[in-house]
Amino acid sequence: MRLTPLALALALAAQRTTASANGRFPTSQFVVVGPGAERDFIALRTTFGVLVSEDAGRSWSWHCEELFDYGQSAVWDPPIAIGNRGPDGVPLLVGVPDGLQRATDRCEARRVPEVGRDYTGDVTADASGRELVWVASSGGVANRVFRSSDGGRSWRALNDGLRGVLFETVELSDSDPQRVYFTGVTEADRRPVFYRSDDGGRTLIERSLDLHGGRDAWLAGVDPTNPDVLWLRSTLEDDAGMVSGTLLLRSQDGGRSFAVAHRTRGPMLGFAYSADGRTLWLGGPNPEDGLQRSDNGGQSFQRVSTRQVLCLRWHAGALYICQNHTVDGVALARSDDGGRTVAPLLRFDALEGPASCPQGTVARDVCALRWLTLRRLLAAPDAGARDAGTPTDSGAPTPRGGCCSVPARPLVGWSGWLCVAMLLVGRRRSYGSPGSSTRPTIASAASSSARSARSASCAPGGRASRPPRASTD
Repeated sequence: MRLTPLALALALAAQRTTASANGRFPTSQFVVVGPGAERDFIALRTTFGVLVSEDAGRSWSWHCEELFDYGQSAVWDPPIAIGNRGPDGVPLLVGVPDGLQRATDRCEARRVPEVGRDYTGDVTADASGRELVWVASSGGVANRVFRSSDGGRSWRALNDGLRGVLFETVELSDSDPQRVYFTGVTEADRRPVFYRSDDGGRTLIERSLDLHGGRDAWLAGVDPTNPDVLWLRSTLEDDAGMVSGTLLLRSQDGGRSFAVAHRTRGPMLGFAYSADGRTLWLGGPNPEDGLQRSDNGGQSFQRVSTRQVLCLRWHAGALYICQNHTVDGVALARSDDGGRTVAPLLRFDALEGPASCPQGTVARDVCALRWLTLRRLLAAPDAGARDAGTPTDSGAPTPRGGCCSVPARPLVGWSGWLCVAMLLVGRRRSYGSPGSSTRPTIASAASSSARSARSASCAPGGRASRPPRASTD
């Protein structure tokens, strides 16, 4: 993505007037690792861009939002996926409000031309990184499904699209590449809908959906050994429209029916599977939920730690955990013993900034300038505090500071997890009409949506993140 002089001038003007992290707390949201059985490549989505490590977390580079062309307007938390390794490296796929971006180096990203400029519903990859699916979610048009069988390097449309449905999540089955699941909402009345495909995404069959009192449907994951076993998450709300918990719903018949498997007290922001499907993890920012594990395929869960969980991924024998860095000083950690103890992989105050790139690239001409401000905001004022990646006997994190300003007050207790939950759960969108030059934007805090109002209380003018999918490789 080379910048013209005019584009560079506009980008620099925008970065001078835009607050780092879009006015939101710098927060980890979603992580992918791989491809295949590799551990070296890690991409972490945050509220201020995408962080990438190519050496298993020993060093990190920051890719600002402008590198993927989504940092100029409304706050956007992109779905990300990685393709399999090839001569060009490991492709990083980033869904944006007007299409799909692909980066194979750390200096530039290029638009995927095959998918056009439709609004991204979701993008996902199988465990190998060879098969990927991207689905559009624009209003007023038929939303098509695209698939790649070469790690995201080329894409083909699978159908003519589905009208009246706004897709939100998609999941591939690792054990049956022809099985694909979709969730979304109807465009007319925002009713949650669920679809199944048995031919790789060409034909979508709607299934009736009983959410057992939940208000939305987000795919959590598909059992890596059985394509008929899948999981949904659904938010529970009280009479005031506030989050009162999350239901974990399980289907054992390919989505024909769902039963309640578990309920958390707060938002469930993480869910992960082991490779054999026997061990499952879930978690959230509410300390009463913490990190929980099931060793019997999801029949029951036990809490193994009270640390706040913002995302989870199981990959190649390790559990990756997004943590609340404003509380425990660690943004991403890894556990090799099922979550009982963790080793820190990333602290925001140790982030090295953007990669070294030539002039004329966004990474050099925009990200590097933004980094001068951002690095001060990420610095933790109490650098001598105990590293919370080393758990106490109870597994509880030790509070430490660091947030969006210096000095900062740490988020602790109920207010801490609630504020993070407001930032990370749910999203509201308004959709442009066909042919409109106005892209979909997130509803403002003035929206009647209670979810938008909760988001605005922690992030004025911003929007909350899409609920993250379950993660297993």
